[in-house]
Amino acid sequence: MPWNSRIALISLFFLPVFALSSAPEQSVSADTVARYISGLPVEDEALPPALRNLADFRAQRAFFESRWSELEPRRLDPMRKWASSELEQARKDTETLFYPFGGPDFLHAFTFFPNANRYIHFGLEPAGIMPDLQTMNKKETSDMLTLIRKSLFAVLEWSFFRTNDMKVDLIRSRMGAAPLILSFIARAGNEVLKVDYVELDAEGNLLTVDTSNGKPSYSGPVPGIRFFFRKSQDAAPQEVIYFSLDVSDSAYAQNKRLHSFIKKQRGLVTYLKAASYLMHYASFNRIRGLILEESQHILQTDSGIPYGYFSRAEWDIKLYGVYTRPIPLFRKRYQADLRSAYLKSARPLPFGIGYNYREGTSNLMLASKKK
Repeated sequence: MPWNSRIALISLFFLPVFALSSAPEQSVSADTVARYISGLPVEDEALPPALRNLADFRAQRAFFESRWSELEPRRLDPMRKWASSELEQARKDTETLFYPFGGPDFLHAFTFFPNANRYIHFGLEPAGIMPDLQTMNKKETSDMLTLIRKSLFAVLEWSFFRTNDMKVDLIRSRMGAAPLILSFIARAGNEVLKVDYVELDAEGNLLTVDTSNGKPSYSGPVPGIRFFFRKSQDAAPQEVIYFSLDVSDSAYAQNKRLHSFIKKQRGLVTYLKAASYLMHYASFNRIRGLILEESQHILQTDSGIPYGYFSRAEWDIKLYGVYTRPIPLFRKRYQADLRSAYLKSARPLPFGIGYNYREGTSNLMLASKKK
């Protein structure tokens, strides 16, 4: 069964076709775009006159302010405090944070691992293209802001995206993951420095993509988009790369570009959440093997790599929270060995995460490769 027919919960997008332009040609800066679409204050002078005092921007700001005022004390602040102690060594070792099947969910990756030099995400969702606020009219802009709010509701409420209408909506959309990643970068308190388009060649080298005709001209099968950002004026730049690709074994055999690219990374740490239990299936052996081989640490919910794949001779394991059973949709993915391990020893988890998103029902496992 192909990947895109198995995914039940990762991301929901309703982004229509808007006016598009390549990032380098925009007169509105990438940071202004990121702040605007995430409801953060923007100077009127930085915007085209038609977009100043737009009612939907006020709605956008109200939405984000309301959601963040709930999200900070309920999830983000507890996550940061927990991670500062429990992930101390993993954070020190993280040069590259790999987030397979994470889609555009930069928010949780950055909250757990805020100091990575590079974040690598992938999903089936199109990489997309930067919104061009300079050429978008009021209706296009209002529609985009409204639909960003709709698509972000699930991840802000439950910590994961939904995919009920993903295929239909993303086929007709050319915006893809880009505006959602931008929103999270800005809302996490960062300044967006630059956005460009990238792809992987046959040897797994990262190449920038030509945009001279007004849109990215990809020549290979792994289209991507890259965001440079910094936490403050004196902070070093960091980057997020998102690739659109299928990593099921049937596709993986024909395209080893991501495999080669990941093997080139230094200080690789992997984060897995709401991954639809894909790596429980034999049809995802290749990506599972790559993660186990290359990662120094793996932080995951039970939806990631099955517990039985972690040899105690190779990995130190710490369990957090509660594991009883998967949600009904994934009930066949129950792990008796993981349940037994949790009954023996587990540490507290002071927030909800993953499919069992309510605090007191969630789990995380930190696997650290022995030196």
